[in-house]
Amino acid sequence: MGFLSSLTARSAPEQRSTVNPKHPRDPVLAQMFGGGDAVSVTPDSAMRVTAVYACISLIAETLAALPLHVYRKKTDPQTGRESREKVADHPLYRLLHEMPVAGMTSFEWREMILSHTALRGDGFARIITDRGGQIAELPPILPDHIQPFRDRRGRLLYRWWEDGRGPTRILFDEEVLRIPHKMMDGVTSLSPIATHRQTIGNALAAGQFLRSFYANSAQPKGALMSDQPLTDEAAKALRKSWEERHQGPENAGRVAIFDGGLKWESIGMTMDDAQYIELQKFSIGDIARIYLVPPHKIGEMGAATFGNIEHQAIEFVVDTILRWVRRVESRYNAYLLTPSDRAAGLYAAFDMKGLLRGDATARGNFYRALFYIGAISPNEIRRAEDMNPYAGGEGYYVQGATVPIAAIDAATGAAPGSVDAALQAKVEQIVNDALAGAQTTPETPPSKKVQP
Repeated sequence: MGFLSSLTARSAPEQRSTVNPKHPRDPVLAQMFGGGDAVSVTPDSAMRVTAVYACISLIAETLAALPLHVYRKKTDPQTGRESREKVADHPLYRLLHEMPVAGMTSFEWREMILSHTALRGDGFARIITDRGGQIAELPPILPDHIQPFRDRRGRLLYRWWEDGRGPTRILFDEEVLRIPHKMMDGVTSLSPIATHRQTIGNALAAGQFLRSFYANSAQPKGALMSDQPLTDEAAKALRKSWEERHQGPENAGRVAIFDGGLKWESIGMTMDDAQYIELQKFSIGDIARIYLVPPHKIGEMGAATFGNIEHQAIEFVVDTILRWVRRVESRYNAYLLTPSDRAAGLYAAFDMKGLLRGDATARGNFYRALFYIGAISPNEIRRAEDMNPYAGGEGYYVQGATVPIAAIDAATGAAPGSVDAALQAKVEQIVNDALAGAQTTPETPPSKKVQP
């Protein structure tokens, strides 16, 4: 936080509030004022749904595992061909590639920020600079402790509760790295959990029903009927005896014995009647649609086909991961690079080649096709396969087995479409020699017949 930001924080009256009056993500308030829902859905409770946990882990860990580099664009002044080179000596490279803040590796930091974005709609980190203006560290901020707003001049600012409850501080937009999920007004982001609270609540309710079914249900499920009236003591004793024999998963399926005129009458629905398994599959598919994740990537293999699993994996990268990559890259380049860096052609980008690789046969055919038309060099192929280059491998080649007929005529000096004269004379000589040999061969005298 700079000097001007500190002065602004002391002068603005709303910055000294001791309690955040409106904390929409507070799990305690969400449980107290749940809006009438049967199940309270908060980010913490939503993570107990396996499909939500799997989707968020898949997205966050995939992007955290991707190589992230700082590149510089280069243009050849003679040919105008563009290329790029890695810039390992830039201060931002160490932050993004090694350790953005003390105590957290790059993988852990990116995983946490992206998990916040996928779960709560926003991921935040403070931008701390040193005296030279270079970014020194990027400490994360819990989304519950910060709130974006615009002042009267239209500037985007942030109210920050450093410990979640104390006095607020005002942070300027350039002091905060924000990874939003989906903004509708340019200020607040839509939380996937809050937007689809009903869908996730159904999955939570199904899980609660399953726990209750196995923990408290007596099998078989129904009522004990008697023609004779029972006293309260007798009813309590009968209920206690029944529950001790048949309640709980360890007593499921035990044979019931009735005497004294008692009869059993089943009531309610069985697990098959409730179609719990179908509900579970529907909930997984519904949650996967929220994050645009193919169901087979989070363990739902009911509709998966293994004949095109490679293409499905590529579709996951193109349709799901690519939009997250572009979302993160644009924010990194806008807030972590200075205008002079961007003018010099510097930019941060993920390396996605590893995710887009097919099997060995598909990659070999792909490289072979590009190599034969001169679109790729041997060393570029080796670099794509994480192999060291070799001397002389920077050249480009084309296949010369198939060439135009006009090019052959031009190389031999013959008229277009003509036949080589020497070759034609040789063929004619061979034919004439063969005909002359056939004419000089003596005829075989007829065989004499032996008279009997």
